[in-house]
Amino acid sequence: MTSDPISKLIDLIFSPYGILGIVIGLFILDKARRSRRLAWLLFAFCCYATSLAKFQDQWILEPPPLVFPLQQLRDMGRPLTIVLLASLILLGMQTRNGWRRIMIPQPVYYLIAFQVAVFLKILVYGDVGFALLALTTFGAIVLMFKLGPSRWLQDEYNFRLGVWSLAMTGVIFAIACTYQGRFNMYAMTFVQGRFLGTTGSSQHAAALLAGTIPCFMFLIESHKKWDWIKAFWIAILLVVAYFLFLTGSRTGAMMGISSILFFYRNRGGALLRLGLFVGVLLGAIFWFISPDIITQNTPVSNRFISGGNTREEAWAGMWSGFMSSPLFGSPLQGGRLVFGENSWLAAGDTTGLMGFIPIVLMGLGCLKMMFELHKLSHKKSTYFLHSSTVIAGLAGLLVGSFSEALLLGNLSFPVFSLLMYLSLGKYLLDLDNIENKYLVWQKIQN
Repeated sequence: MTSDPISKLIDLIFSPYGILGIVIGLFILDKARRSRRLAWLLFAFCCYATSLAKFQDQWILEPPPLVFPLQQLRDMGRPLTIVLLASLILLGMQTRNGWRRIMIPQPVYYLIAFQVAVFLKILVYGDVGFALLALTTFGAIVLMFKLGPSRWLQDEYNFRLGVWSLAMTGVIFAIACTYQGRFNMYAMTFVQGRFLGTTGSSQHAAALLAGTIPCFMFLIESHKKWDWIKAFWIAILLVVAYFLFLTGSRTGAMMGISSILFFYRNRGGALLRLGLFVGVLLGAIFWFISPDIITQNTPVSNRFISGGNTREEAWAGMWSGFMSSPLFGSPLQGGRLVFGENSWLAAGDTTGLMGFIPIVLMGLGCLKMMFELHKLSHKKSTYFLHSSTVIAGLAGLLVGSFSEALLLGNLSFPVFSLLMYLSLGKYLLDLDNIENKYLVWQKIQN
């Protein structure tokens, strides 16, 4: 982020689209104060906006255009995200406090410490303006979660809406990409035949798609009746799985598979039925929609069947950089930090122990929450689906973090989903704690 997004934001605000958007936004904010579902939907749109980006390199300076209005949304991606972020903060400021007082999960404090380490490194050796803007942006994200989504999580209804909002991010992405594919699929697959969607890379698309899978599983499993609602969530999940396959991302595949395995960690029969059901349906979809994806030697299918670790050299380079300068990391190449293909090695390479220790503590905090939620699911079976959703979401992100720098971003969907899953998990643990205190109080009274 540089001063360029700021100028784009100003241009957006004073453009015809911006003025119209402000009028619509004020109307939505007024309605969202009285409709919690609309507030969560606004959060879903913000999550989707964080994924909007263009693929650009030394050979492709401008990617093929998308159809209206996706091209305009992609062009306004970062400014639009900032506007939605500010709207959520304003909405959160008007939210009344509930029974929960501590809103920020402990791992988030370690993530904040890592961002401070990044800020100090860039402040001393890089672009001061970029450092200030990056820290301000991350601070605004944490503030938004504290005032908004985390504070909204006060009951079962809002927990379900929180899961629903992440799933709706996947729905919005799937609908947008299906709409674009109806007119021009090449605009989303022009890089080595791999699916980008409306994001800047196939890995970003895969992270978004895989990160929403646990939420779809919750919505499907918690809806007992077989009706159009359950059929809708199953259909969207299949579309998400189809697009995830098209990304050719082994990282995304591992994230999705690990999420499902952790979700059904104690239900082998349900997992087997799901595998057979999804396998048959996906086979039919692949066969009728795009048979050559399976039958021909495409770049996408090659990605999954090829062996070898394509990141071995990058990992070795990051480890070497960390060992050569363990305290403060490798010298900056330019005015900002560029993270490599592993969250943990990238943190050590770029910030040294100053940033590596906080990010490791954050990871351990996520594992601790997963373990506590696993115990909760055994103790209170009514929370099995709730706990499994958070466990699966965190597991998928942690698995993906070993291949991509998912946890080190700023305005990115993986960071938003990480904060959301942690907020959902903290609500469940807070609820269990208050219920235990109530039971103790009842025993004392009796």
